[in-house]
Amino acid sequence: MTLQRMPKMSESNDPGQGTTPVPNFLLDKVMSRLRDTEWRLLCVIVRQTSGWILGDGTRKKADWLSHFQLKRKTGRSSAAISKAIDGLVRSGLIIVRDLSGQPLTSARDRRQSHSRLSFSLNPDLASPRFQEQFAHARFQISKRRNNKRKLYKGKQQQQLFERLDGISPREQGRTLGE
Repeated sequence: MTLQRMPKMSESNDPGQGTTPVPNFLLDKVMSRLRDTEWRLLCVIVRQTSGWILGDGTRKKADWLSHFQLKRKTGRSSAAISKAIDGLVRSGLIIVRDLSGQPLTSARDRRQSHSRLSFSLNPDLASPRFQEQFAHARFQISKRRNNKRKLYKGKQQQQLFERLDGISPREQGRTLGE
């Protein structure tokens, strides 16, 4: 497999040279539903695959990408990259394979693989059926900040109740500011 060097804009009159084709579905429907690191990772995968033209004139379908490359290209931490890969695989947007071509669908499988990982967009992205299923899929939106606030508020209340144990109701009213 030989890669063809993309000519610089000044070397070609074709405005499509030096660009990466991105499926409209990703821009129109997917981008708004992904977290920042997931979107960055998806863009890297698109760039590293569709952004390259093979010797026969076709676009690459998959690319071997290391965790280090993904960290460098997205500017995100290792943990964020792992979480983003897991989210994209679970949503069906990308496929990760090992050296033998076996899909690695869980984070545990990817960690235990100890081989190079190949990343590709799901070839079904263009199918209306996939797009319809994706449109109705629910994504978990992190509310970690709100959960931490509730947890902190709950702990404060519990501590207050523990302090109030053994105090008369009249004294409790004064403690609570009534």
